[in-house]
Amino acid sequence: MTYNKILVPYDSSKLSDSALEHAIKIAKMSISYSAENIVNVILFYVTPVIHIPFTIATVLLKSNKTGETIALDQYIKELHQEIKENSIKMLDEKIKKYEGVENVSLQSKVIIGEPADEIIKYANNEKIDLIIMGTTGLGGVKKFVFGSVARNVSEKAPCPVMLIR
Repeated sequence: MTYNKILVPYDSSKLSDSALEHAIKIAKMSISYSAENIVNVILFYVTPVIHIPFTIATVLLKSNKTGETIALDQYIKELHQEIKENSIKMLDEKIKKYEGVENVSLQSKVIIGEPADEIIKYANNEKIDLIIMGTTGLGGVKKFVFGSVARNVSEKAPCPVMLIR
């Protein structure tokens, strides 16, 4: 099996760094089998949605950008945008580290949403061949109560998923 598109959900943790390292190794091995002679590795960061109850959506706060008084829901939108901009910078720095890897193209994608859902949707839409992601290996009650992005992705992904511990 060849992997032309490898998706690496990335959150700047040591586990996601390890997942990226594995993705680069697999990409290098896949190059000789790739019809296109290039393997795309996509660093994918999902900023989780901050849900606010409707009853407090009109609470007023001071904007970090303009200093004006704005509603909480607008403040959350500004916060998401700031997180997205910082995430893009973080991924771009990570990509620079691997710029010299021959025939491996690194790209980044940052979106706002529910992490597992967005990873699965992107993998479907972009016809990803392999997902490589870190997992903490939640067990017992924690796994039952909190679930796991890695577990959800591995159960619902349209392609193979490699979990790195």
